[in-house]
Amino acid sequence: MKSLTLKRAFMAAVVTPALILALAPVQAAAQGAAKSKTPVLTCSVKTPEGLSYSVITPGNGDRPNAESKVIVNYKGMLTADGTEFDSGQAAQFPVGGVIPGFAQGLQLMQPGGSYRLCIPAALGYGAAGTGPIPANADLVFEVDLLSFTNPPPKLVIPVAERACSQSTATGLGFEIVKSATGRKPTDGDMALVDFTIFDAATGLVQQKSEWEKIPLNQASPIFSESLKMMQTGSTYRFCMPKTADGSLESNIIVTLIDLRPAPSGDN
Repeated sequence: MKSLTLKRAFMAAVVTPALILALAPVQAAAQGAAKSKTPVLTCSVKTPEGLSYSVITPGNGDRPNAESKVIVNYKGMLTADGTEFDSGQAAQFPVGGVIPGFAQGLQLMQPGGSYRLCIPAALGYGAAGTGPIPANADLVFEVDLLSFTNPPPKLVIPVAERACSQSTATGLGFEIVKSATGRKPTDGDMALVDFTIFDAATGLVQQKSEWEKIPLNQASPIFSESLKMMQTGSTYRFCMPKTADGSLESNIIVTLIDLRPAPSGDN
């Protein structure tokens, strides 16, 4: 009886070659399934700034710049374990509005292209992290650049049209761009003006407005002085006095379109 029990125990412990072959594919499949949960989170090319990338599919045409607005499909993952933390389809956003590593990567791409971007924490969310992204986490984005648009070019006043050849006793510079014979404003008037404010050094237009209503009794002293020099229909360029440290401020081109009675204080 004892020998039969041992024999049964021995037979139960034996795994035949056929059984090994039958089990091997199941074990291999299980191992393969475990590996497939973690994507290949590596990139082949590294930039001087620390971003790495791989070109999955090259695109064609121009590349976006920091001012561009892009339309992309994307998926964001943690490098450490492949956990997906964000994704989007036909997402639209400005290049300058995303983390530095993503912004740099987008500017390498062309429409129709697909890239993998490997972003170190220093070019991502850093030590702070955010939401599902831990502190000091390296990230991977897989990105399809569908298209992009650029804003219209910024207006720049030509060098010859930035300066003023005359000045008042207060130091306000001025240049008569277009003279006229209309009435000059008083404190009781509301001036209807077009104006363009620009950087005195670079000529870059900072603000442009049309048909702006300005009661003279509510204007700043220097703007009130400027308007009172003008006649309706005229255009002047005004150069603001230098600041205490000698640097230039913004200058302004004003067209005085019309004058109307200033609203009463009760309105």
